[in-house]
This record gives sequence, structure tokens and C-alpha cells, in this order.
Amino acid sequence: MVLGEVLVDAAGRGRRVAGLLPLVTSFAERRLHLGYRCATMLGENPLGAPGARFCGHEFHYASVVEERGAHQLLSVTDASGISLGGYGLQRGSVFGSFIHLIDRCKEG
Repeated sequence: MVLGEVLVDAAGRGRRVAGLLPLVTSFAERRLHLGYRCATMLGENPLGAPGARFCGHEFHYASVVEERGAHQLLSVTDASGISLGGYGLQRGSVFGSFIHLIDRCKEG
């Protein structure tokens, strides 16, 4: 969240943050995002080549309310295999996501 442009607090006030990713996140409408995730890298980055798979965990109350002008970082499914779509952003050498990566997924 701090890598984004604006962080909206619980009272709805926006605060400028680092501005490294084109992203606005908000605590104004708290919604729990919780669970284990399987994440597949969509592009080349220091964590791996496109297609590299990681297991991770997500636990937060903030929501992304706006994102633009950066490459999606991950394609994500929940623990049941249901697609959650694209997660995270990458712009140049800066990338971030709400998912805490644990380790590469074991194949087979």
C-alpha cells in the first residue's frame, strides 16, 4: 500500500504515499481478504520467469480502489483452485502485492 500513490484511511481521507506504483488503496470500507493462494508470475522479475508458481497467504482489510499504467504481477487462485484474477503490480523494477509469498509451489 505504501508503494502506491494514495492510501485512504478509515475516515475516508486520502494520504499521499511513495508514488512508486500507480495505485490507490483504501481502509474506508473494510473488507477481509483472507486465505491461501497459488500465484503464477505473469512477467519476468527478480522472483522468477513468467509461469513460475508460488504458494502464499493473503490477510488484509484494505482494498485496491484504483490501479492504472502498470503491468499485472500475478495470476492468482484460492486454495480451492478458483481464479481470483490478476493481483499485484509491477512498474519497472518496483513490484508489490497483498499476497505474502511463502515458497515456490511443488510440482506434481
